[in-house]
Amino acid sequence: MDWQSESPELWAFLESLHRGDILSGTVAAIERFGVFVALDDGPGHPTLPGVEFIVIPELSWPHVDASTDVVQVGQRVLC
Repeated sequence: MDWQSESPELWAFLESLHRGDILSGTVAAIERFGVFVALDDGPGHPTLPGVEFIVIPELSWPHVDASTDVVQVGQRVLC
């Protein structure tokens, strides 16, 4: 399957990103292994609507046991 032809908007968005870019968004869901963030400038793709995934170690410098120790659904974040 050619994923690039399946979602050209998503690929265009991903190719526009550069190392060090800071994106903003809203915490959409919290899982035991990290959080999903709906990006403000992400593409409107039906299966992946501009979503960033952040693992727990990237949420906080000090150790945390759960994502909910750092963020809540609906919270605005930079990633």
